[in-house]
Amino acid sequence: MNTRRSEWHAPSVIRRVVVFAAVAMLPATAFGGVKVYEKDDFTLELGMRIQARMEYSRVAATGGGTEWLRDNMIRRARLKANGKVQGCTYGFEWKIDGTDQNGSTPTAAVENAWIQYPLGKGISAKAGLYDAPFSRDLLTSDSKQLAVDRGAVSAVPSALGLVDNVVGLNFIGTMKEGHVQYAAGLFDNRVITAKRQDVPMLAGRVDLNFGATKDIYQDAHFGNEKWYCLGLNGSVQSSIDGAVAQDSITTEAAGVDGMLDIPAGRGRLMLRGEMNAMHIESTGGTGDKNSTVRMIGAGYLMMKERVQPFVRFDQIRGDTPIAGTNRDITYAGANFYQKGHGLKIQGDLLFVSGNGESLDGGRLQAQIDF
Repeated sequence: MNTRRSEWHAPSVIRRVVVFAAVAMLPATAFGGVKVYEKDDFTLELGMRIQARMEYSRVAATGGGTEWLRDNMIRRARLKANGKVQGCTYGFEWKIDGTDQNGSTPTAAVENAWIQYPLGKGISAKAGLYDAPFSRDLLTSDSKQLAVDRGAVSAVPSALGLVDNVVGLNFIGTMKEGHVQYAAGLFDNRVITAKRQDVPMLAGRVDLNFGATKDIYQDAHFGNEKWYCLGLNGSVQSSIDGAVAQDSITTEAAGVDGMLDIPAGRGRLMLRGEMNAMHIESTGGTGDKNSTVRMIGAGYLMMKERVQPFVRFDQIRGDTPIAGTNRDITYAGANFYQKGHGLKIQGDLLFVSGNGESLDGGRLQAQIDF
């Protein structure tokens, strides 16, 4: 059996899409679910999220070339419950996503279902279905993103199993009054057949918060506090049965990300960057692959915290099929906040370099979330 180890390389639709009208908006504040029950040591809060979207996408046309595909959709529809019982916290989220007319068959499914047990001294154990501790982009809810959706820095690692919501057991801790937060746990890999996994996927993360310590995973804060955050994370899974007999595969990923959100002038400046490197290694040597994805985004919250123009740049480099074709992707748009992330309108345009097209897509989305 060849046990060679490979080197890890760091590795004219616009006017039809987005016309933003000035609207009367309420002061922007974030808010959570509605508390519907509280007695003794038990509480229950209920919430909901709806994302209604119109989207244009450039697709391959019959006979060659490209054409525009338009779709009105309910991108996400969620019902949520959370609370406390006997000192433990819990969360549950039920979804019907992707209700549209183009190639989608929406079904009901559980998105989150977890229980978190306090163990003392700032440490707790979390079991169930939730986000693995990897990538600020993935850990930031799709309801609180700078652009309309997440980017390549979390989409590409999904090929290794670092997807949105996995089942596992996680240990979470805080130190220095929340300025240091850490998490590590064992998870099932949802993209690999169960019988091929001899060991679970290990993922861990450390967050260093040099300013405010609450709500560190969102792409716009409101008020006068300052956030300076740095995150380091990694993942590994070995003993994955390959397609060839006696072939064993190991997947590895590591990343670093940062976020700055501070008052600047008459508004707030938000900057976020992330880089993730991934490696797949086969004992046979034929399946070794490497990819690196990078992202940098910036937004400026202004007009009494109601408007936030932004730009985000994604870069993909590496081998297929981890990352697909090497690409440079730019999103530009704006967010209009009526009540923080709880009630807002988002819009962005998509530009992919090197394909000879001036514009590759556009999205306009309205969201309510509480």
